[in-house]
Amino acid sequence: MANNLSIIRSSEWWEYKLPPLLAIGYATAIKSDGQFIKSIPHLLFLLFSLIIGAAYVSIINDITDIDDDAASGKSNRIARINPKVRWVFPTLCLLAGGLCCYYLYPDWLSILLYTIPWICFSLYSFRPIRLKNRGLLGVLADASGSHIFTSLLMISSISFITNQSVDWLWFISTGVWALCYGVRGILWHQFYDRKNDIQAQLNTFAVYTDPKLFRTREVVIFTTELLAMTIMLFCIHYLLPIIALFVYLLVAFSRTYKLSYTPVIIIAPENHPYHILMADFYQVYFPLSLLCTAALDEPYVFIVLIIHLALFPKKTITSLKDLKILLSMR
Repeated sequence: MANNLSIIRSSEWWEYKLPPLLAIGYATAIKSDGQFIKSIPHLLFLLFSLIIGAAYVSIINDITDIDDDAASGKSNRIARINPKVRWVFPTLCLLAGGLCCYYLYPDWLSILLYTIPWICFSLYSFRPIRLKNRGLLGVLADASGSHIFTSLLMISSISFITNQSVDWLWFISTGVWALCYGVRGILWHQFYDRKNDIQAQLNTFAVYTDPKLFRTREVVIFTTELLAMTIMLFCIHYLLPIIALFVYLLVAFSRTYKLSYTPVIIIAPENHPYHILMADFYQVYFPLSLLCTAALDEPYVFIVLIIHLALFPKKTITSLKDLKILLSMR
């Protein structure tokens, strides 16, 4: 079991990418006027469909990175698997993804939004196109596959099964937020791997971009992201997510000024502890505050809250520890 999880690299995306997507689903379900509990089975299905997609992405990325990883001296989990067996895993994922599309029928918008990330990441990884090695196109492909269309899928699919009309302000603002947050995520990864990628002679965006000259652009991306999140919170118009945001800001303040962590938008410092701004809000405080909001109207949602905490415990525990440190300091 542990070996299978290693192959799909679940530790790299489970607690970082799934909770923000679930938060979008939770928020859309809350907007359905008392149908949150009824939407839970579909949210579980969407979670399963996202896991299948994430597993596919992780596997094909490792398969297509074998030569590049060898050139840069990086380890590659899939390289030790028999070449004849490697392609069994992505093939099974594709079959499972096809079944997910069948289940989504006749919701054509959600089928489209679910299919696009598979296409984006296939173009990102596979030669001869391999957008990963084509600068800005690779950044946009990764952000599209991991954040933009998956976030919009949560809105369209939950709206469909709860018989809501799509709230287009919520839809568009979420898309802008997901674009900025997704771009921040992949650029953080690229700048973090910049030295290895230069050694492997890759052509990622970070390889030919001087980190010192990127500071202004990262501020623009982050500012746009915050504006989009502000509109999203306005669309939700509930108090608990806003309170959760202020609690997160206290934790971020504590990390910066009490624990001496460097606040990071995209480019992280070397050999010094840091925290990525707003990441914990999206991954911990936002989804939990939405579940608590729903539970005030439908008490059975507290069961969902417990399940969520059981599925995604690590980031929550870390945030609570940092909050405890803040409260204990004078």
